[in-house]
Amino acid sequence: MIGTSWMREQFLRDPLLAELLRSRGIENLVSLRHPRTVAARKRWEALAALRDGPVGSSRVPVADPQAQADDIKRRARELGADDVGATALRPEYIELGVDLPHDNVIVIICHEDYARSVEGADAVEIEAMETYAKCAEIVTELARHIREELGYAAVAHHNGLVQVQAIPIMHQVGFGELGKHGSLIHPELGANFRPGFVTTTLPLAADAPIAFGVQDYCMTCNLCTNNCPADAIPSDFIITEGVKRWLTDIEKCYTVSRLRPEYCHICVDVCPYIHKMNGDPATKSTYRAYMQGRKAAGYKTAKSRADAP
Repeated sequence: MIGTSWMREQFLRDPLLAELLRSRGIENLVSLRHPRTVAARKRWEALAALRDGPVGSSRVPVADPQAQADDIKRRARELGADDVGATALRPEYIELGVDLPHDNVIVIICHEDYARSVEGADAVEIEAMETYAKCAEIVTELARHIREELGYAAVAHHNGLVQVQAIPIMHQVGFGELGKHGSLIHPELGANFRPGFVTTTLPLAADAPIAFGVQDYCMTCNLCTNNCPADAIPSDFIITEGVKRWLTDIEKCYTVSRLRPEYCHICVDVCPYIHKMNGDPATKSTYRAYMQGRKAAGYKTAKSRADAP
């Protein structure tokens, strides 16, 4: 299956980021990264070599795709995933020109600890990068299991190399709805999670999208808009296949999320679907502490390592 979807390049391969650097006379991005962040990156980079591999000679017949999907989900949760879904692979889910000769895609997500949000920019970045590494470990093992023990082709997709579109797949398997800040909002986790994927020929029953009021709520909620240091989150939206999409101004976003050493996560950290709508008293308490810090710094002030108590 040949992909038809354009995907933004990462880091310095992104032409928009390269142009922003050039226009500001910045030759390269020099960021002081915490050793744990560096270790997480090295972990998923090492796992990239294990994304694919030989398929076992003995194929296990799949008489019941639903039972097979349930077993894959059980295994993924045992490996540490917080939610798991599957759906049919489509060309629009795949990077433009990439050939993935598979029928289905599995997606797992792992939550990020919201308590890290009050500990400063470094703590938030470490949590994000280590969660990405955890996702990479889970999908690498899941793909290996499918290839070697079930006898079906399977490739892991994670930060080491990802060739599929995250948000459309997560929406299709019922992980949540698209929020104004551009991230998918999960009923329990809000947008505070990271994904990993496996594309495969293994027959699997497909999950379905869900709706629980996010898109209507976002029409009147302005927390992410009012707290974005770059004013990058718009009030206006477009509609694609019946789904509202607020198109973040990426150039503005990059001024605080790419051109500074500190990690920006503010739009996710203030979203009510992590601290209010899920009814979790622990996250509500964290949110109060977080917003006290934001008030002291100035709601639209970019995060700083000095924010940590």
